Amino acid sequence: MRSIVGAFLILGTAMTGANAADIVQPVASMDVPYSWTGLYVGANAGGAFGKVDGDFTGILGSADIGNFTGGALVGANYQYGQWVFGVEGDINYLGFKKEFSPGANGGGGLGAEARVDAFGTIRGRVGYAFDRWLPYVTAGVAMGDVKIDEHVFGIAKTKFQTGYAVGGGVEYAFNNNWTARAEYLFVDLGKKDFGFSPSAPYDVKTNFSVVRAAVAYKF
Repeated sequence: MRSIVGAFLILGTAMTGANAADIVQPVASMDVPYSWTGLYVGANAGGAFGKVDGDFTGILGSADIGNFTGGALVGANYQYGQWVFGVEGDINYLGFKKEFSPGANGGGGLGAEARVDAFGTIRGRVGYAFDRWLPYVTAGVAMGDVKIDEHVFGIAKTKFQTGYAVGGGVEYAFNNNWTARAEYLFVDLGKKDFGFSPSAPYDVKTNFSVVRAAVAYKF
């Protein structure tokens, strides 16, 4: 009798274990699709490459931008099917300061120094998600303070310039919270007259490319 009871106990234990494995295994193997919807904050770092062009009544000059850039970003995404729509803002250090070099006319340049300490953008983003991969395009408004220290008149002026930023990139979600991306932006801060002379314009145009990487934490 004891042998029969023991056999039934062993058989019952084996069956229970098998059933539990059948129940647990499908649940553990379920692949839940990643959702890009949510708010996020992050940081970026990379390089900026471009130039500041000046024109004072045909006397030309340019200053090449080739600097480190880095900053903070904040944004929000909403996923609809595989499409992801978002808005993002960033503020970035640039720290560019350089003398104008002689222009193409060989007139000796403008005799001035160009400076851009920082820039920011507010952009929309549209992407198409492949689960945790998100290629996207982005476009919006760019802004920054451009300072010109003019040596001939001995005057320095700072103008808040606005323009646009366009670009794209690809982002990857490592887990439910952390993402990383590689991104390219073309930033054009437009053209502005610095007005050193009351009778002639002193036009300055600033544009540059940004190649950078970023990490973000999604809430």
